[in-house]
Amino acid sequence: MKIVQISDTHLTAAGGPTEAGFRMLAAHLNEQVRPDVVVHSGDVQVLHPDDAADRARSRELLDLIDAPLLVVPGNHDVGMPGVDAWAGLVVTDARVAAHEAVFGPDHWRHDTDEAVLIGVDSELLGSGLQREADQWRWLEQTLVELPAGKPVLLFLHKPLWSVSDEPVDHQVDVGPVARDRLLALLEGVELRAVGCGHLHRYRRTQRANALEVWAPATAFLAAGEDSLPDAHEELGYVEYTVADGAVTAEFALVPGMPQLTTAEVPQIAEAIEAMTAEAAAV
Repeated sequence: MKIVQISDTHLTAAGGPTEAGFRMLAAHLNEQVRPDVVVHSGDVQVLHPDDAADRARSRELLDLIDAPLLVVPGNHDVGMPGVDAWAGLVVTDARVAAHEAVFGPDHWRHDTDEAVLIGVDSELLGSGLQREADQWRWLEQTLVELPAGKPVLLFLHKPLWSVSDEPVDHQVDVGPVARDRLLALLEGVELRAVGCGHLHRYRRTQRANALEVWAPATAFLAAGEDSLPDAHEELGYVEYTVADGAVTAEFALVPGMPQLTTAEVPQIAEAIEAMTAEAAAV
């Protein structure tokens, strides 16, 4: 079985380089890779979760992928938890509902003959919203119902394990409280991989019996000053293979895809300018 994970596409109604790169990705997956399923691990749209035009255009572009597609939201799709949320974009019920109306449930279970895929909305974890409590209840029930011995792959936007000991000005992983609770629930299943996005870098780390996989972005590279140990800074995607109960994960390039920085995506600056103007008008 072949599973492809894509992440951080940052698509916008304004088009531009992130759309051009995504079109190359979709064509490559359809014509060359032909995965059994594709998982998008969040930050589908460019920056602001309330931009309905960005959301609609992102949906149109995701539909270019022929394989079944599953999506978990990122912070730019629904906001993030915490008082220090980036640009003040805090996760809300309305933002999650708007995302679900276009991309489907923010958490899900997908069964195949070879494995079970579980998607979790990391942006709810630590939010205190009723939706977080509902997701925890769903997880508790779902994980105990999984078939014994079948490999489980978990997907979410933010890394499950701590990214850095250095202080940061907003949440970069799910945090220790949610991490411990989720890992405790996962002890009873055959967890073989945890795939996330958010960091715009690829890294594969062995965590007991499971692979922790940071998926690269398809949109643009992360800022150089934010480099992290053992991380591969290149645009691309992750290809998982599930065979005989074992799971492997490999970084893959899209032939011809340019390795863009944020400076080469003018739509990023335009979106930030629009957000700044909107905040000033409130």
